[in-house]
Amino acid sequence: MFSYERRVAFSDTDAMGVTHHANYVRYFEEARVAWMRSKDLSRIHYPKADHVLAVLRFQVWHMKPCTFDDLLVVQLQVRREGAKIHFQYAVLKNGERIAEAETLHIPVNSALRPMKPAPELSAQLEKEAWIETWLSNS
Repeated sequence: MFSYERRVAFSDTDAMGVTHHANYVRYFEEARVAWMRSKDLSRIHYPKADHVLAVLRFQVWHMKPCTFDDLLVVQLQVRREGAKIHFQYAVLKNGERIAEAETLHIPVNSALRPMKPAPELSAQLEKEAWIETWLSNS
């Protein structure tokens, strides 16, 4: 399982002082990019390559809020489902789960046509352990 840490920025919060729900999309993308970087997969993704992991589906479940300067840990696990790639996320604040999410991706080329995952990505996905399904609401 991969973990990514980040603090909630003041600009992430809304008029009620809590993190606006739209910012979670960015948090999950940051975690995905950090995972790819940690596995030396950055070079197989745009802008270093002519393809990208397009998002087919995104779902998030918010259980508890977070506020300015909270330290968040985004846990991530990933698996391949045919040509699709499934990421699952858990957001923790002080060790407590405050949100869960999943994204489903498909590799596409610069013409936005589906393609097979890059061999390096496929090889890495074979090594990844899917520990459990976290999503309590799916």
